[in-house]
Amino acid sequence: MCDEKLVSIFDFQNDPKNIFTAHEMLGVVNGSLATKFTVQFNLFGGTLMAMHTERHLPFMRQVDSLKNMGCFCFTELGYGNNAPKMETTATYDEASKEFVIHSPSTMSQKFWITNGACHANFAIVFAQTIVKGKNEGVNSFIVPIRDDKMKPCKGVFIEDMGFKLGLNGIDNGRLSFTNVRIPRENILNKFCDVTEAGEFKSDIKKASARFFKVADRLLSGRLCISAMTLSCAKAVLKHAILYSQQRLAVGASGKSDTPIMSYQLQQNSLMPLLARTLVIHCGYNAAKSLFADPTGRENE
Repeated sequence: MCDEKLVSIFDFQNDPKNIFTAHEMLGVVNGSLATKFTVQFNLFGGTLMAMHTERHLPFMRQVDSLKNMGCFCFTELGYGNNAPKMETTATYDEASKEFVIHSPSTMSQKFWITNGACHANFAIVFAQTIVKGKNEGVNSFIVPIRDDKMKPCKGVFIEDMGFKLGLNGIDNGRLSFTNVRIPRENILNKFCDVTEAGEFKSDIKKASARFFKVADRLLSGRLCISAMTLSCAKAVLKHAILYSQQRLAVGASGKSDTPIMSYQLQQNSLMPLLARTLVIHCGYNAAKSLFADPTGRENE
């Protein structure tokens, strides 16, 4: 799909609906593939699109080809439902002009990170930003996690989460960082930045408000998940209905000549699910259109 250039992270800027359409199509094909795709193109690539400035463009142009394969290090073991309080830190070192990414505890390890166990060579890591000893809240950083031979970088611990009940094509991993140094320029600085001299700058004064800006991809991610799951529902319904129209059972003649879809019990089982899926898809289409063009409805 990437070789054929059917989709691009720059579609978030030029054609957002194409991103969602790709999720719909891949959701029909394979759930693991669709999940890995949404991490690369929405969570990783979409965050780059939402948070980048000019200096990140050369890196971003290598995402569509998978040369820069990414993961999204947001959720921590101890902070799955309280992300603003995450423990991972990005401390600015004025002497070296670098950020130091660090996981201070077991609870701060990034958990269930798709693409992390096997395939990603970069991560967008969310961390508390420490500048001159002050916590300026959560920001996002581009962090190399594997070298050219796909071995973990110095200070990066990676482990596969192991066998799951389903979707074992997804390489979920847990990651932690021990004083991993990255250039100052690796902060995604559309809304917040740190100067060489160690001055934190942001037009958004409240740290809580800044958090919702840097977590922006979780919003489009809800639409991506909707696209994938709706496709699965439609595929299952198609097979169930076709089977019901072809599977013969005993009819009025006493012979096996009547499709089970003729039975009211089967109709009552399937038709409400079909109707519900169609209605939900109409709602999804409306949300997709609003995301693509929110003009006049920005606060809905």
